[in-house]
Amino acid sequence: MRAGDFLLFFLAFLCALQHIHSKSFTIDYENDCFLKDGEPFRYISGSFHYVRVPRFYWKDRLMKMKAGGLNTVQTYVTWNIHEPVQGQYNFEGNADLVSFIELANSLGLLVIVRAGPYICAELDFGGFPAWLLKDPNIRVRSTKDKRFLDAVDSWMSVVLPKLQPLLYVNGGPIISVQVENEYGSFFVCDHDYMRHLELLFRKHLGNDVILFTVDSAFHFLFNCGTIPSLYPTIDFGPEKDPESAFALQRKFAPKGPLVNTEFYTGWIDYWGEKHQVKDAAFVAKSLDKILSMNASVNFYMYEGGTNFGFMSGANMNLLSYKPIPTSYDYDAPLTEAGDTGTKFHVLREIISKHEKIPIVPIPANTTKFAYGKVQMTRMFSFLDVVHELSAPNGPVNTTFPLTMEQIGQNYGFVLYRTMIPKIFSRSTVRLTISSLVRDRAIIYVGKVRQVTMFRSFSQAHVKLVVGSQLQLDILVENEGRINAGPTMVDPKGIFGNVTINKTLIKNWQMYPINLDNVVSKELSQLPREGHKNIYHASSSDIFAPAFFHGEIPLNSIANDVHDTFLKVPGWSKGQAFVNGFNLGRYWPVVGPQQTLFVPANVLSMNKQTISVVLLELDGDPCYTPHHNTTTCFVEFVATPSINGPVHPIG
Repeated sequence: MRAGDFLLFFLAFLCALQHIHSKSFTIDYENDCFLKDGEPFRYISGSFHYVRVPRFYWKDRLMKMKAGGLNTVQTYVTWNIHEPVQGQYNFEGNADLVSFIELANSLGLLVIVRAGPYICAELDFGGFPAWLLKDPNIRVRSTKDKRFLDAVDSWMSVVLPKLQPLLYVNGGPIISVQVENEYGSFFVCDHDYMRHLELLFRKHLGNDVILFTVDSAFHFLFNCGTIPSLYPTIDFGPEKDPESAFALQRKFAPKGPLVNTEFYTGWIDYWGEKHQVKDAAFVAKSLDKILSMNASVNFYMYEGGTNFGFMSGANMNLLSYKPIPTSYDYDAPLTEAGDTGTKFHVLREIISKHEKIPIVPIPANTTKFAYGKVQMTRMFSFLDVVHELSAPNGPVNTTFPLTMEQIGQNYGFVLYRTMIPKIFSRSTVRLTISSLVRDRAIIYVGKVRQVTMFRSFSQAHVKLVVGSQLQLDILVENEGRINAGPTMVDPKGIFGNVTINKTLIKNWQMYPINLDNVVSKELSQLPREGHKNIYHASSSDIFAPAFFHGEIPLNSIANDVHDTFLKVPGWSKGQAFVNGFNLGRYWPVVGPQQTLFVPANVLSMNKQTISVVLLELDGDPCYTPHHNTTTCFVEFVATPSINGPVHPIG
């Protein structure tokens, strides 16, 4: 390099360095606004959770957000995804937090990070990792339990240093970071805990980033959820008058910008309850008023995405357990599959009244393709492959039942097995689980299914008919840990003791169930029902949980892979896998969700075929008195159905 060229390069480097160091994002308390590089700034943001949308589609969704008039994207950090096993970290693929933030930056979007450690988000355990519950007496979100604080400190020492180089002041897109989440709603009011977190965040992020909190629009929640050194923001939906809501924020932030951190574009769905929608015009009218007040706003959600696998959470309402479906569509401006619709365009129009919309094309909605029917074959009953499902370590032997977390089984299923005392042979008995099953149990006696227990006080006891076969099997399903409120310490499985006619039952074998042991294997290697795999179930076992498999050639149907939706007509409840990928739970008999979103990248996992595996728990359409298998199918359709009929659980 010539001397002159070197000098020019050096001057350019100094100029770029000076530009980075001149970047700032601060609060102007005199003029009640944010300052970005010294100029007044108002953010219009949307919530988008990177773990709920395949990485394959991150860019598509972010570009649609920008085209919709947003200048910022807000995301939660999901501790349970990033540290699934204590001390073992995952930042790859869909969990690549840094790449997600860098991608947003490259597209010209700022980023707000809600780092937790608790996030809610209707995720299992509010984003906390399940291994925290190995001791079911742990106290979370408090200084009262050193084990919890130590785990938080350890986790934050891993994730916050990843965020620090990405702060706006350091040349990245992160303009602010949330500490904890809606802490007032936890009703603990441990301000020492909030101060502990603030010191922890400052230690790793420094003093040049805005740290904030958020609470719902009730005075007593702000009293518990805020401390003076963190900037307090509020959340509310279009049902709440913005002036009265922001008046409450002003009581705790007399000066500074007005901020609605969660402006609800839709709402949460629950299994067995009607799909929630919010009229676009109703949402737009409230947004117009918020923006007229020069407030910053974040849409929750802008795209909800999907609770793939076992990641959906649950809530408690008056002691009623309410599990959340696989779809997290949320009636957001972008659908679960990332499509723009009426709400997207209506809100974009309102934003354009208040801010200049970027002149960028709105990306087209992805093609949806109906790949058609897939004939299914019953491969084997669940009990036939328990040993394969619990390999390589097999069952855990205990005197009394342990919880799932105590044996390291964090999600899905666990099988409890023991022998009924001989004194109860050939009799009808009453079985009781002292602390209610968590969350649903299928009970077999002598390998014959007898009854299903639900997490309900009306189902604390069930009757069993005991014959000469005394083996007792209880297959427990974790339907999602409670994600909010004072009952969120929610260990799964059997938490307590089991009695039969008040006799304490001891000596259990607990089988942790790893469905991948079946789904990922060559199905031909596993035991099947005989007679060329034709379903010859007897009337006594047609409701026994079983695995089903089917596949169709891919290349002969479409020239390219496209998004699709898996429909399960006639099936009851279970877990669905496509090309080995765990799509999530299906439960069409209670609704409202009738289809499961299958993104194109899942089909790309196998270029030749589309393979479907179902673990059906309750009752399939394959058995008929004349062994007619024409009803034994699933179907890939081009249109989602998440607003179907509903029926009460249980």
